Amino acid sequence: MSELSASEYIKEQNALEDEARELMPQSPTHCTYVDGALRQPVFACLDCGEIGVCYSCSIQCHANCDLVELFTKRGFTCDCGTERQLKKKDKSEFWCQLRQNSSRDIPSSSNTYGQNFKGRFCDCHKRYDHESDSTMIQCALGLNCNEDWYHCSCILETREDTTREANTSEPIDQLPKDFPSLESFDAFLCWKCVSRFSSIFQDLLAHTLSQKLIAHIVPHSNTLESAPSSSNAVKAEESSKKRRAETDDDLPFSIMFRPDYKDVLVMIKDDLEESSKLYVFLQDIAPFLLDEDSVYEPSEDSDDATSTFELGTQALSSSVDRSIAVAGIQAMDNIKQKLSEFLKPFADSGKIVKEEDIRNFFKLQKEEESRDS
Repeated sequence: MSELSASEYIKEQNALEDEARELMPQSPTHCTYVDGALRQPVFACLDCGEIGVCYSCSIQCHANCDLVELFTKRGFTCDCGTERQLKKKDKSEFWCQLRQNSSRDIPSSSNTYGQNFKGRFCDCHKRYDHESDSTMIQCALGLNCNEDWYHCSCILETREDTTREANTSEPIDQLPKDFPSLESFDAFLCWKCVSRFSSIFQDLLAHTLSQKLIAHIVPHSNTLESAPSSSNAVKAEESSKKRRAETDDDLPFSIMFRPDYKDVLVMIKDDLEESSKLYVFLQDIAPFLLDEDSVYEPSEDSDDATSTFELGTQALSSSVDRSIAVAGIQAMDNIKQKLSEFLKPFADSGKIVKEEDIRNFFKLQKEEESRDS
């Protein structure tokens, strides 16, 4: 194989790298441990002590581990390479490949670990199965449930929806019959968190602006109550008193806020005495309900990042033994070809490629490598 033909062969595959960057555009080069507590995407590593790690470490340090995507968590510090991590990457001298620490760092005391870090979710405590599970929504308050994810059917305690027959044609995102449409609300507060602050939410429901705030009140049972629409202020106040009376009987219930809930909460807070419990709750305990809570995102991959073609050209033109360089290029091409074949059915069917699909692909390649060696 000549230098030219090898270069041309690799160059033809560069489009796949562009596709990979579109799927995972963030550059996995920075461990957020040094940034402290952030609201950020978190991955649970079940192999290294059920710890939470940041996006970059999930790729650079734990790619071959059993990972569970938890999406965003507030106030979380990456635990890759800390004393919570029980083992490190095979044959590596470093605990975190990005920080390159040879000894484990001190973990943050602010991290809260719950069942999600064991790969379990919802009140049913099951592992998420994207092939069969019904729609899940995350608690926006999370002060008692640690921002857990819930099956919509479990919220209503109609759990038969989460155990569909394998051969059914029912779409996995179908909502339970009595569940509100997802477009009708913007934030879900689970019954566990609402119950923890029951007196606060009783005051919130009694406020005259509550009808502009509450989209639905969902008792934790197989019945559902939607917040009544109001035609005048008197009717709205009566509705608020009625809702407060109906939720005074210790029946656990979840709350769903309307899409513009942040603006309404600001108005409610401005209407309160600073000494009131509801004001203190909104000001000091859950201020993220009022303000935009930005999510940390890794920087996007640079357009001038070194491509496989560039790496191959550098290798062929350097002092590296030619046979070794060509063998390495061919190995890179091989994995590119397999990735192209893997992505083709998604493209043909129009199915969305998820990050976990890409992770599973590379995990399978690693297993094949181990068997061949």
